[in-house]
Amino acid sequence: MKIDLPIYTTKLPVSGKTVEFTPLVVRDEKNIAAAKETGKNVDGYNTLIRIIEEKANVKVSKLTETDTIHLLLEFRKKSVGEKFKTVFICPHSNEKITLDVDCGDITLKGKSKKSQIKTDDLIINMGIPKRFEDPTSGILSIETIDEKIDFDVVSTEEKSDLVENLPISVKNDITSAIENLYHYNYTLKYTSTDVQKTMRLSSAEDFFTLLFVM
Repeated sequence: MKIDLPIYTTKLPVSGKTVEFTPLVVRDEKNIAAAKETGKNVDGYNTLIRIIEEKANVKVSKLTETDTIHLLLEFRKKSVGEKFKTVFICPHSNEKITLDVDCGDITLKGKSKKSQIKTDDLIINMGIPKRFEDPTSGILSIETIDEKIDFDVVSTEEKSDLVENLPISVKNDITSAIENLYHYNYTLKYTSTDVQKTMRLSSAEDFFTLLFVM
């Protein structure tokens, strides 16, 4: 016997695609927890991503990190609930911390999907990075006086070579530019050993750790 699960929809903020999905079930929770217990945190994350791909019929590896985090949030809200307690170890004091979290407080930041950086010799067209830890993964194209290099058609090696030969000032401009692009981040505020501390979450793996404490 199988229970009919509700079908939810959500619109991905970057791709604009509307995705239908069914919520996580107890079996999924057990599989994620088992992956974390027998491996590392990233194994639990990868297990959840595979489950999301099946339930939402979307290839997560093709999404920007912003859309991936959006999906994590939606699965958390619809499967478990928006408000919950998270438990973690303070990296400074090793003290166990318990905090109340409301998913409603985690909102999309930024103003646009694209940005352009201009210098005397270059025009760099930026989109949302695949991983915000690597801002250059958001480069769509680089225009010089002589040519336009489309990053969709060059190899990974060629991309790496192009990026490594950019002036440091341009690399810094890229890092600054992505702050205005759509993204998620969330800051945990807590007290440990009578000292106010903060922990900033920004990657998809960070949000997995926050949202799916199993």
